[in-house]
Amino acid sequence: MKSMKRILWAVAAAALSMSMVAPSAARADDGPLAGRAEISAMGGLQALNENDTAFPDQFVTIPAVVTATYHLTSLFAVEGEFTWMIPVTQSVDLGSSGVQDLKPPDVLAYQANLRASWPGAAVTPYIVGGAGAVTFLSSTDADRYPQLDKSETAFAVNLGAGVVYHLADRWGLRADLREFVAFPSDGASAFSQNGNADEVWMERGTLGLVYRF
Repeated sequence: MKSMKRILWAVAAAALSMSMVAPSAARADDGPLAGRAEISAMGGLQALNENDTAFPDQFVTIPAVVTATYHLTSLFAVEGEFTWMIPVTQSVDLGSSGVQDLKPPDVLAYQANLRASWPGAAVTPYIVGGAGAVTFLSSTDADRYPQLDKSETAFAVNLGAGVVYHLADRWGLRADLREFVAFPSDGASAFSQNGNADEVWMERGTLGLVYRF
């Protein structure tokens, strides 16, 4: 799985690099999203993958995503993104402890991104990537895994792609696929074993509305 993820990241990084050699002198009023700020609100599904030091099985959450976008040119935009990953109770295989109904902590993610788009009359595909942090919120409820007596914040990066379908002059429909990776510190006791913490991989798929102004 990790080798496939490395390939995905390498391909997306190469695509982003290629997009940056496109005619960046294009003005912000050259495309359908041109010279406008955007607010998007999306929801969907987000996975927290199994790893060796924190999550014994794959967990599923419901992400609520709000993104503010500013288009620098018709090709490039900067984004600030906030995500609340709402946990879902599910059957989790704990190995020798059997299967239990559990859910992960609530998770907040805040990322600063660069987006490269290819504007079209009806649709605008894009690739996007950035960095920021995620916070796993504290909870010691019996159905939480892992149980956290204090919130833990970790550096995180993201990379992905999506498309905006233009519904009207100011409205659009946005679909987004994203890979997040969080890097908990080795001192984060709930995410480490023997002084070592594995990264947390998280795949997200969302769909929602965009308003341009």
